[in-house]
Amino acid sequence: MTLTELTEALQISIPETVWNTYYPIAEDRKKELCSLELIDRLDAQYDLFGDYLDAVKEGFLDLKNDPARKFYLDLYSLYMRDCSGDEAKRFDYPQPADTPASNMLPLLVHLPALALTCEELTRRGFTNEEVRNNLSIYRIYLWEVEKHRDGFIGIPPYISNWMSQFTKCEIYYPGHGGLNFQLVAIPENEPYFLQNRENGELLPVFGNGIAFHRNGAVLGSAGAEETEGSFVTHFRETEDAYIGYPVRSIQISRESEVFPKDQWELVLKPGDWVISTHIFFGADFSPETVDRAFAEGQRMAREYFPEYNIKAQRCSSWLMNPLINKALGEDAKLSGFSSRFVRYPRLSAGKGFWGYVFPGKQPAYEDLPENSRLQRAFKQQLLAGGQIYEYSGVLMF
Repeated sequence: MTLTELTEALQISIPETVWNTYYPIAEDRKKELCSLELIDRLDAQYDLFGDYLDAVKEGFLDLKNDPARKFYLDLYSLYMRDCSGDEAKRFDYPQPADTPASNMLPLLVHLPALALTCEELTRRGFTNEEVRNNLSIYRIYLWEVEKHRDGFIGIPPYISNWMSQFTKCEIYYPGHGGLNFQLVAIPENEPYFLQNRENGELLPVFGNGIAFHRNGAVLGSAGAEETEGSFVTHFRETEDAYIGYPVRSIQISRESEVFPKDQWELVLKPGDWVISTHIFFGADFSPETVDRAFAEGQRMAREYFPEYNIKAQRCSSWLMNPLINKALGEDAKLSGFSSRFVRYPRLSAGKGFWGYVFPGKQPAYEDLPENSRLQRAFKQQLLAGGQIYEYSGVLMF
């Protein structure tokens, strides 16, 4: 099969660099390819697939009926082993077909790289149990896709690209309650953080030329694209003060304010490193579980990634939306989780809640179910023309 034939069969563009690097596959690299033996070995050692083992094997065996996808698997599984994390997040997968081979291909492409994943985690100091916890995400996503997202047994491309961050050891999972963590630098389009020297209040203060819509959302967010009435924030530091646009009660001020240095200290800023919190479907938000997960996540960051100066916990999610607190009440576990963080607006497409609050494919708003307080509140917001924005939040150590 030629590169032209393969790209036409899969309806994607395969870079010539990938083709020329991995085809024909060198003899000494054929032992690295995906196989039934590899699938069985990974499952036996790490319980990688749980109840989905037979489905994973069926997907691999079905590749004999789909030689183009088998070609893709061989090329891209080697590429997954060799490439950077940024490259792995941008894999272009074949157009989907309703077959076991198609449904399972975006998972299979990860498997030959997992030997390197385990080596890197072990090198950093992860225990055998912690490595197993980290690898449990592959069966977790199989369950999540089947039961709560796409309704089939397999992994869709968008989930595979996200999973690559686990494969490349960029996200780690301590195994507690569904909270997993990633070390990231605060983006330039997020605020500075001032802390009151007397009472400890943490205040997000926007700057860096970030524009806000007249409704208080970051300009360019869903439903907040018009520039009329918008304003641009700037942050500056003088000898005696910080000047910027503060966020109070999750609302951005339309006017800049002056924060004297004898009263306020700059404790966190864009470019500083934090632990970003990611959340599996069905996570346990009980205070005890969250406390344990955060403590383990912070310990592992300090011990296993000592090259980073970690200053805070961060979460950027639809779960930070204040409508949740209003709908469920402040005593709800989910409200308690989000209220740990000092929250602030972020650029948001307003789509993060789909598949979680409303599982399955997105219907017309009027047809959305109303089986819970959260569903009813979100449906009412959408029918009224509102958005369900994602927000960010920071929790200082």
